[in-house]
Amino acid sequence: MGKGRALLTALPLVAVGLVLAGCGADKGYVQVGSNPAGKLPVPQWTSVPDTGKVAELAPAWEGWPAWWGVDQGWSAAQRRAFWFTPQGSWMVPYGWLVVVEQANSQDRFIAPANMERLGYIPAQKDVWNPEALPIGFTVTPGMKGADGTPGMAWAGPNCAACHTNKLDYQGKSLIIDGAPSLGDFYRFNAELLDALLVTSETPEKFDRFVAALVSKGFLAADTKEARNILQGQMAEHQMWLAEYLRRNLCGSHNSKECPVDERPGTDTYGAYQAKNENLKAGLRTLSPEARAQADAVIREKYVPLPGNGRIDAIGAIFNQVSGFNIAVDQANYSPSNAPVSYPFLWGAPQSDVVQWNGFAPNKSVLGLGVGPLARNVGEVLGVYGRIRVTAKDPSKFTSPDGTFGNVPGKDPRFGYASTVLTDNLGHIENWLSTLRSPAWPESILPAIDKELAAKGGKIYRGETPDGVNCVLCHQVIARDKQGDDYQATLIQTSVIGTDPGMADNFLLRMNKATGLAWESGKLEGQKPISPLLFWQKPYGETLGNRGDALTTQVVGVLTSDFSETIAAGRLSKTYTGSFSDKADPRSYKARPLTGIWATAPYLHNGSVPNLASLLMDEAKRPTKFHVGSREFDPVHVGYQTGPDPYRPTYEFDTGFPGNLNSGHSGKLYGTELSDADKQALIEFLKTL
Repeated sequence: MGKGRALLTALPLVAVGLVLAGCGADKGYVQVGSNPAGKLPVPQWTSVPDTGKVAELAPAWEGWPAWWGVDQGWSAAQRRAFWFTPQGSWMVPYGWLVVVEQANSQDRFIAPANMERLGYIPAQKDVWNPEALPIGFTVTPGMKGADGTPGMAWAGPNCAACHTNKLDYQGKSLIIDGAPSLGDFYRFNAELLDALLVTSETPEKFDRFVAALVSKGFLAADTKEARNILQGQMAEHQMWLAEYLRRNLCGSHNSKECPVDERPGTDTYGAYQAKNENLKAGLRTLSPEARAQADAVIREKYVPLPGNGRIDAIGAIFNQVSGFNIAVDQANYSPSNAPVSYPFLWGAPQSDVVQWNGFAPNKSVLGLGVGPLARNVGEVLGVYGRIRVTAKDPSKFTSPDGTFGNVPGKDPRFGYASTVLTDNLGHIENWLSTLRSPAWPESILPAIDKELAAKGGKIYRGETPDGVNCVLCHQVIARDKQGDDYQATLIQTSVIGTDPGMADNFLLRMNKATGLAWESGKLEGQKPISPLLFWQKPYGETLGNRGDALTTQVVGVLTSDFSETIAAGRLSKTYTGSFSDKADPRSYKARPLTGIWATAPYLHNGSVPNLASLLMDEAKRPTKFHVGSREFDPVHVGYQTGPDPYRPTYEFDTGFPGNLNSGHSGKLYGTELSDADKQALIEFLKTL
């Protein structure tokens, strides 16, 4: 994508216009659709001492164990606000998610046991979460239509769904804010699709569904007309959910064989797993030499299921903004075949760049956090946020714009109407600037051997003759300096040797499936969407890359409501230092390893289960292991790697592109240390 920075090229000038347009003020509340008032006051965000101590967050409830939490600079009230403040994701109508049953039982889909099974964290009821949704699943208030009629509230994830985790150790459960989730996002999507489809087609289930909606006030009355409307809405939404899975797990070139269409309503996820296994079995028959030569072919045919704790976020965002949102589906869809782990969030607002390949700078312009705000808008658009992209010639596009799942209301004077809650995004980014890494909790996990850790610290800092020098890439930041800005290190994939799939996919200038450039769809001939971009040339029939579509839509959201954007930009904490344009765009980001002990599995794609395995030569690392267990292993520093009897786990197979566990190997990286020195290094990493 140009120099890997095209996403924000137009945004600084947008910020100038925003400042000139008005002042924008923090309202002191966030929009929350689960509250009758549609809003809740922001907890007083005072600086809470980052003590690293462990305290009970919540007592045991309804058969679930008590939660414990490491002090990371947030109060209990602040944690709840982060968990349940919506961003504008319209994944499913709120009432449907609250009452719908699982496909194969009468238990609610959001029952705590089912959420835990899917890798998400069940949460207690309170004013932020009156229907006990799992952590990170939020409610966006209903939007008013063109006639002023209020619409339904929608449920969907916010960043806490992917960046909050719970680890278990000897019967105690520890909540870590900002840590990568172990949720299986595609399994959640697929099983929700199955649940809705079976409900709509099974009379007994549908009767209970309607009765529950009426009982909870999500449906006015059980009438024939109401049932007909509901059936139509469910059919439409099922197709929409299926399309999300189809484009990301299958792409355009093989969508006719996509298992999302094979056994709908029974076991969509299982059908895709079976396809994966059949394909992998065929690939295994190739010799290593043939496999190496066929790498490009494998990447086109094999989309590894992300499983627990991973997603190809960039691939999903690009499919959404350059395909679905601009009415170009088959021509612009590309399989999301480079899943990555969810990065940890502490330290992200202080870094010069974010994302695994460092493509998004945290730029501040005239005091406004334009960089983080643009990045967060893009994230919402990729995770069920809706946007109404207006075409220069609407007659060319026949997609319905008046259905219940599309953005209602009138077009704004500038930009695009969307569901994105820009003001809420500003608050969330501001809160994250105060989040600190978790200290190793010695009251729950075994105590750190301080003498051994001191020896490991010398190895880490390159003060020993063994050739290891971790600090060259992963700087050490003192606990009391975590609020300071820092520059991350970007390392070329050819140097680090890790799976290049994510970096390569980001840079694609044409669709590998079709061999053609990306079509511009609704953006063809589009006039500038902001008065500040008067020099911008209209798009032709094709886009230079998919990032053009993302940039245009992000700018469209930010210019649609100047006051909201200014307020959010003022709240967003940004890096204020200098930026370098010299980094090779085919690189990955090495960041400080504060709290690294709580972020397994390792490498950008989660292909190494624990720190002990990361210190093995790449040829000796585990080639298969299970991800999804919450039981922590304090010796190897990761999670248990076998099947878990209490929940489905994902068998990580490192033998295929996207899942490769290569790289970060050799003397410099510590893989040639003695076992005793490796243990010392691990002990030091626990202290960060």
